[in-house]
Amino acid sequence: MRVTIIGIKKGVTKNKKPCYNYYGQRDFSDYDMENSECEGHQPVSEFSYKDYGLSVGDVVDFQYEPGFEGKAALSNVIMIQMAGSTPFDKDAKDTAKKENK
Repeated sequence: MRVTIIGIKKGVTKNKKPCYNYYGQRDFSDYDMENSECEGHQPVSEFSYKDYGLSVGDVVDFQYEPGFEGKAALSNVIMIQMAGSTPFDKDAKDTAKKENK
């Protein structure tokens, strides 16, 4: 599933094991589009004990395998496109330059 990362929460479990919550957005499926009125994007959140080294803005492919009780569990994340600078980054730099003058 192709996902754009919009947030990452790093934490520690009760057993002191590092954990990660990856938040993203994806397009609605073709099925959703054919059978519903859809606007915007669909939110996605996934839990993992693995640090995939992701950054906000990365476009990735979430891959799944059967997990506990046969439910889909995140098994791998494939990088599609790394986050680069955005138009907002340029605007922030320009504003900072003007304020420092």
